[in-house]
Parts: sequence; C-alpha cells; structure tokens
Amino acid sequence: MIDILYVDHSAFHEGDFVYIDTSKTHDWWLLLMAHTSSFFIVGDKKYTMPPQSVMLYPPHSILHYGALEGSFKNDWIRFYTDEEFICNGTVPIETPFEIREFTFIHLLFEQLCSENFFENKYKRQTVNALFHLMFHKLDESFSHQIENAQTKELIALRLNIKNNPGFDWTIPYMADQLHISPGHLHSIYRKTFGITCMEDVIQMRMTLAKDYLKNSSTPIHSIAAHCGYKNVEHFSRQFKKYTGMPPKQYRQN
Repeated sequence: MIDILYVDHSAFHEGDFVYIDTSKTHDWWLLLMAHTSSFFIVGDKKYTMPPQSVMLYPPHSILHYGALEGSFKNDWIRFYTDEEFICNGTVPIETPFEIREFTFIHLLFEQLCSENFFENKYKRQTVNALFHLMFHKLDESFSHQIENAQTKELIALRLNIKNNPGFDWTIPYMADQLHISPGHLHSIYRKTFGITCMEDVIQMRMTLAKDYLKNSSTPIHSIAAHCGYKNVEHFSRQFKKYTGMPPKQYRQN
C-alpha cells in the first residue's frame, strides 16, 4: 500500500532556506531530491551534499535540512506505506546520497504529481509501479556509490600492501580495515584485481625478495624477515614455488 499525501516537483525556495521539524509526531515518509547543494542533519552528524542528492526520511524522524548556499530547489513527496521494498529495502534511510539518473528520477516525480492529481482508473497500480521504478533507480545510484567507494579503498589497501609487503598481512586484518567480512573482501579483491589478496601479498613479497637478492648482500634469513617470514625454510619453499629456484641459486644466477 502506498498513499500519497503531498507531492511536488521543482519547488523553489529563496536563499538560506532551512527546514526544521523536531516534533517527531509525523507518521508519514518523506522522499526529498535536492536539485541544488544542500545539507542534512541527522543526530550529531551534518551531511553536506552536492546538487542532485536524495534523502529518505521514515516516520517520526527529525527533519532538518536546507540550502548549503543560495537558493534551494527540490522534488519531494510525503506518503504512507507499509511496502517491504521501502520499509526494509536497499535504499538507505536517513542517509543522503548522490544520484546518477537525475533527469529520469525528476520525470518520475513529475509523473507522480500528475497521477496524484487525477483520479484515473488504475491510479493506485500506476503509483505503485512508479514507486517501484523510482526505488530501483535510487538503489542503483546508491549501489554504484558504494562500489566506487569500495574500489578506492581497495586501491589504497593494495598500495599499502605494495609499500609494506613485510607487514603481517592477514585476511581478517585487511577485511577489518575496509569494515567488511573476510569472504566479501576475497570476492571483491579478486573481481577488482584478478588475484586474491593473499596471493597478491605473496607476489609482492617475492618481488621484494628478488630485489634484495639481486641488489644486496643481505643474508637470506634477514631477507626472509624483511619480507614478513618468521621461518626462513617457509620463505625458501615459497620463493622456489614462485620463481622455480631457491633463493641462494637465484642470487648466484
């Protein structure tokens, strides 16, 4: 069930616009898409957002948002619902995010305005279909944003591994750095770089070991320690596995 209370598009407010409602008495949802730069305050956190960002407020939430600078233009809709794809869906609640297909979503707001105004035969079904389409597009935007953020974090992690291959890297430790599960780290790392994270660690350690063996007289047990191996025999076995020869022979060659 979705019942629209009010819906509007391209609503314009003069400069320094701020909306605050701390009563928490409303029992409706609010979906707001800002055309202009905006801010949203949730608890003690202030989000400053670029143009073309969206925010979904649940019932009984504190509403505090406005123009970041200058005027404020937005599309918005207040509605009642018990639909699972909204109440417990994948579009985040009280977390603003940028959207990708602004023009398309703006057209959906316009269409919802039209459907809400007229008493068409299939009004309820059409409104429900438009909401489904709207939330599919919002989910795509949010998922894309999360994927981009994770890719940046993965690149930073891989650079850290490259610069510090001798560190005691473990999958649980690396997953914790990205605030994800070890299984998810394994999956997205391989998908992004074409290699598992621990295989990458070993390859970078072997690259460092070969550099030491070719360009220094550092003892092999010290090279093993520099490369993150506490046991020189383990280091030698792994080095032979990846290069086809033990460290001593590699150095001689």
